[in-house]
Amino acid sequence: MKLVLAVVLGLVVGASAVMAPAPAPPMNLAFATLDTGSAWYVYGATMAELLRKALPPGSNVDVKPRAGGVGNPRLVAKNETPLGLGFTVTNRWAAEGKEAYTEKHENLRALVGGLDTYYLVAVATKKLGIASVREIRDKKLGVKIYTQPVGALGEFAGRQLLRAIGLTYNDVKGWGGSTQHVGYNIIVDAFKDGRADVLFAVITPRHPSISEIVTSVDVRFLGLDAETARALLPLGYTAATMPADTFKGQSEPVSTVGFPTVVITNKELPEPIAYTVTKTIVENKDALVRGHAGLAEFDPTTAWQPDKVGIPLHPGAERAYREKGWMK
Repeated sequence: MKLVLAVVLGLVVGASAVMAPAPAPPMNLAFATLDTGSAWYVYGATMAELLRKALPPGSNVDVKPRAGGVGNPRLVAKNETPLGLGFTVTNRWAAEGKEAYTEKHENLRALVGGLDTYYLVAVATKKLGIASVREIRDKKLGVKIYTQPVGALGEFAGRQLLRAIGLTYNDVKGWGGSTQHVGYNIIVDAFKDGRADVLFAVITPRHPSISEIVTSVDVRFLGLDAETARALLPLGYTAATMPADTFKGQSEPVSTVGFPTVVITNKELPEPIAYTVTKTIVENKDALVRGHAGLAEFDPTTAWQPDKVGIPLHPGAERAYREKGWMK
């Protein structure tokens, strides 16, 4: 009898061992952000630290200082980086194949939206003596324009802004001006050295490089007049006002257009991983804000809403929101 029981127990234990789920394999995920002087790079680094603890043991999240708001959706759609940061506006353009994109990227999916509010701004040195972007056109000023590299939304939005007032880079160059499309470390030095007149950028409150510029140089944030703002709204931008004192020396609110940051992926990302990434981010707002204060207004309960993401949710993300009871 004892022998029979021993055999039975052995079979049960053996069967349990066979039926026990195998541990999930480690994941190596590339995460496309922007250059190392940007808020996005800090966002990515903060999220990566959280995700390394939440993903299967041995997993790694490699934060890439990549192509920014315009370039990242292309990288993610091609699965060169399974995670990335995008904007609602560029997400829509990429999915629909318009504006900055010549083909549709219909496999893009969203994980977490509404992380912050970015503003399209023109930052001009006070010595330039202008109060609006239109004065560049009206006075035919040969200004030295700086933007982030081509592929970042700051550069593309700058071109759209110039287009809205009837200007191109070539017009500015024809008046003796110049354009430079470089990383923020070079842009900051150019302002400090007096080699830059105007920066076109999309920025969030407490943006590290903009904060450095305003502490070193007397600048003015140029708002958009109503006509220029209206010309940008059909492109997916929304009217926005950057509050006074968002940056040092900015005593007046700045009327402009804005949009939020979104964590994006593609349909190829496994559902359990998309679920874990989403759940980790929405459950750790305090840690996100400690990483970068620009995330202070992030509301996890609305991070799934269409106006916060711009593209369809990944099924794994949708599961995370439904479990929380935030998405019905």
